[in-house]
Amino acid sequence: MPAPRTPATRPANASMAVLHERKARFAALGDGLPETVVSSPWGNEHLTLEVAGKRFGYYLSQHHGDDGRSGAVLKAAPGVQELLVEADPDRFWVPAFLGRHGWVGIRLDLEEPDWDELETLLRDAWRLAAPRRLRDADQAG
Repeated sequence: MPAPRTPATRPANASMAVLHERKARFAALGDGLPETVVSSPWGNEHLTLEVAGKRFGYYLSQHHGDDGRSGAVLKAAPGVQELLVEADPDRFWVPAFLGRHGWVGIRLDLEEPDWDELETLLRDAWRLAAPRRLRDADQAG
């Protein structure tokens, strides 16, 4: 069962310039995953991440459904969203629309994020969407 949706606990404190840098770094992490397509289909600040035609992540900028939070929204295994949000509700949130499906939001609009942690969560999300042949090849490599 998804964690309850709650309002942001802290206001964003990262400038737009910093958010653009973080968005670029997030996109580069996504580009580093096998056969991942990072795109901006709506021609705005948002990004989508897909593998084999399946979405597994987004970068959302000041998203209207999420109290204006900016950050990564990633597919997550059952129970992960609840654990992360409960452990640190400042950094993690239940995103609008996808939160009820277990996806988790990771704020990139606060202090410097833990990039190693974000990379791990991103790879986990990719594994949930990637076809078996890619997952198997990734583990062999």
